[in-house]
Amino acid sequence: MAARYSFAYGSNTDATDWRAWCARTGHDPASLRPIGTGILPDARLAFDFFGKGRGGGVLNFQPRRGGFVEGVLLEVSDAGWRALDQKEGVPHAYQRRHRHIILPDGQALEAIAYQVIPERQQDHIAPPLAYLNAVRRGFAAHGLHPGPLEAAALGAEGCHALADVFVYGTLMQGGFWHGPAAEAGIAAITPAQATGTLFDLGDYPALSLGSATPVSGEILTFQDIASALPILDEIEDAAPEGAASGMYRRTILNVRDTTGRHRRAWAYVMAPENLSGASIIPSGDWRTHHAKRKK
Repeated sequence: MAARYSFAYGSNTDATDWRAWCARTGHDPASLRPIGTGILPDARLAFDFFGKGRGGGVLNFQPRRGGFVEGVLLEVSDAGWRALDQKEGVPHAYQRRHRHIILPDGQALEAIAYQVIPERQQDHIAPPLAYLNAVRRGFAAHGLHPGPLEAAALGAEGCHALADVFVYGTLMQGGFWHGPAAEAGIAAITPAQATGTLFDLGDYPALSLGSATPVSGEILTFQDIASALPILDEIEDAAPEGAASGMYRRTILNVRDTTGRHRRAWAYVMAPENLSGASIIPSGDWRTHHAKRKK
């Protein structure tokens, strides 16, 4: 079965540019439909490919552990895939990549993200103004922060770098895995709350999304998130790039610290189907729950 969604991070975020291309090539512009925004984890934007049709550098995404790229989720018909493949020059320029896209509520959705094939990637190539303005329009229309785009256009780091990790169990201070996490270089620890359902798995808890119940924890702010995440991913048996193939899945949540400030943070969550038979912790507080159980 064909994939259903595509993740757009460049000119395909701009409806005007898409309609103009469809008019020139005879494709139906209604063959894809924006359904919302999402986040591509462990990635950064780069202008590292020369687009002949654009006359300058065009966007690609590259690996960047601890960084993320905002974009637009598109629902794509069969005709839409044929159009997108043609527009992106598959397989000679871009290739289809299956990636897990993080939704605003922390859930994930699998989508196709087009990435330049490795042998065609170059160093920074300045984008032509018309192309850059098309992406700017797309970002503005969907409320995406332009900072990473503008940085990438200048050859700088084209992503949001997220150094905060929300932890709620054995990675907290006093927990079994806090020591290895601290060795990765923690710059600050801040009490915080997320929302969801906290489950008791015996020696450790698991957070499942979809509930508004407060869950107590801490934000660990790391000095070098790119070095810290491989350690945390291994502890939590989580696949890189937000994939769902591990015990936990690394996502991004909006959490609230003790000052009332809402902050984005990485967090490890578990799918409900992996929690069959586990009991709920009604208080949402693992530390208190675990202490009472040990008495």
